[in-house]
Amino acid sequence: MGKKFYIRTFGCQMNKHDSERIAGLLSECHFQETLEIGQAEVIIYNTCSVRENADNRLFGHLSQLASLKERKRSLKVVVAGCIAQKMKEDLLERSPHVDIVVGPNDLGALPHLIRMSEEKKARLCQARDKPQQEITSLPSKRKSAFKAWLPIMTGCNNFCSYCIVPYVRGRERSRPFKEVLREAQELVDDGVVEITLLGQNVNSYHDGNGRGFFHLLEAVSQIEGAKRIRFATSHPKDLSLEVIDLIAQRENICNHIHLPLQSGSNRVLSHMNRKYTREHFLHLTSLIQERIPEAALSTDIIVGYLSEEEEDFWDTVDMVKKCRFDQAFIFEFSPRPGTAASMMEDRISKAEKQRRFRIVNDLQNKISWQKNRSYIGRCITVLVEGRSKKDPGEISGRTDNNKVVNFPGGSELIGKMVSVKIVDAGAFSLKGIAHVPRRTTSHENWVIFKGELQRISD
Repeated sequence: MGKKFYIRTFGCQMNKHDSERIAGLLSECHFQETLEIGQAEVIIYNTCSVRENADNRLFGHLSQLASLKERKRSLKVVVAGCIAQKMKEDLLERSPHVDIVVGPNDLGALPHLIRMSEEKKARLCQARDKPQQEITSLPSKRKSAFKAWLPIMTGCNNFCSYCIVPYVRGRERSRPFKEVLREAQELVDDGVVEITLLGQNVNSYHDGNGRGFFHLLEAVSQIEGAKRIRFATSHPKDLSLEVIDLIAQRENICNHIHLPLQSGSNRVLSHMNRKYTREHFLHLTSLIQERIPEAALSTDIIVGYLSEEEEDFWDTVDMVKKCRFDQAFIFEFSPRPGTAASMMEDRISKAEKQRRFRIVNDLQNKISWQKNRSYIGRCITVLVEGRSKKDPGEISGRTDNNKVVNFPGGSELIGKMVSVKIVDAGAFSLKGIAHVPRRTTSHENWVIFKGELQRISD
């Protein structure tokens, strides 16, 4: 029986995909995955470094390993991902509990690094700037039988002033067109219902032969049996009208677009090197709402950025009111080492950043609640993902426009598409009852309610 490994993943969808590749690689090398950290002989933290609190979370977890390392002398602790790439050997110096540091470009070397660390009783670091082996060539152990991540590109060329991604993920690299289509077909053949195309900026995809993201999305949507297709993330300067129209035309491309705003101030957007204006962003959102009425928009917003004056901040508030996002991920600015913003003075106090965060967050929660309430009384299709986090007696899933729906039902519905009538809503999720198709002599509706099949009137 092989050594047991435990993976804890922080950060974005790309990190979640990378963790599935790590699990697949180690499993192929006869390691065994465990969900209990206390049983593990190898503990892997796959990390994010986009925000300062991600760093703090990692070091908080590492500090808690002292007693476990004392009890299990053979325990190996691995830090992988973006923090590993950013800190390299400095991570070994800062944290005595870490045995191996491995960057995202070197994940294929992890079994060898574990073996060498054991044989030589050494602490090792491998975090090269260019990949020796693309992670998409590694075996994968998916967490879900019916949902899958499908990277189409990695890296970023935009160099926004606050963002560390180009420094830890490198420049943009697109996968070959046919390779992506082949993997998409394999996923569908394996029973996957929902495929998410991944990239730091999917709209920058290009295969070198004149085919861009529109052509790739169109080709994937034509695969027979591909029931749901998502993509993340888009950059406002690159999202094209032809992609918007394709989403409107194809039923299997989900009506959800994540479009990071970051700021509603043209002055701040210019300082951030975002390469678009608030007017362009408003035009995009208007086009989306006009051509895809059922589309849900989510976004990222940074408050308290270096040069953000009070007037700039209220420009952001105004944009939130105008765009009426379904969901927003709001962050207080924190400078990332090595970025352009880290070399400038951060003049805005923590208290002021928190004040601005509360204002935008409260406004967005109100808008989300209002938009979600509009679904009450409607029947919508939900892909059931698992047990509800709120109530173990319920199951939970997502609509094609990314609304979370909780409703009574059994585990046999996990992985299935279910029609759900929405009966209540909050800012973050919807609540419903599931319609169970059943032939009757009259126009009766049947639902699962509190685990039992019941008849209701229209």
